[in-house]
Amino acid sequence: MSDVENTESVDLDVLPKDGDRILEELAAGNMVITRSNNDFLYIVEFDGQFHMFSHTPGSHDGGQRQFPKDEKYTATVRKLADISDSVYVAVFDKNMNLYGVMYTAEEAILSMFPGDDRDNDGMVDFGLPERG
Repeated sequence: MSDVENTESVDLDVLPKDGDRILEELAAGNMVITRSNNDFLYIVEFDGQFHMFSHTPGSHDGGQRQFPKDEKYTATVRKLADISDSVYVAVFDKNMNLYGVMYTAEEAILSMFPGDDRDNDGMVDFGLPERG
C-alpha cells in the first residue's frame, strides 16, 4: 500500500486471510477491518495496545476494547484471519478522526461487497463505461 498523502482520503484494500499480514499492517499503523456476516471489527495498534471497535451496520451502538500487545492477544489478532469472512486494510492520515475513518471504510465495503450474495462478494469488476 502507498502512503496516503491527502488528509481527507482513506485507501481501502482487500487483504488475504493471513494472520501475519494482519500483524504487519497493524505494525505499519494501518487499520485492519474484519467482517463476519454483517458484523465489523476495526483494529488499530498504538501505545503498545490493540484497540478494537465493533459495529453492526444500521445499529446506533458499537463496542470498544483495548488489549495489551502481548503474546496472548497477538495470537488472538492473528487468529482473526481464520475466523473472519473477509479482511480489509485501511490506510489513512493519522491526523484524521478515527471514527470518520471507520465510517468511511464501512460505507465503502458495504457499497462494494453488500453481503447479500456471498458468491459474488468476492468478485469486483472494474471496467470502462461503454461509449454511446
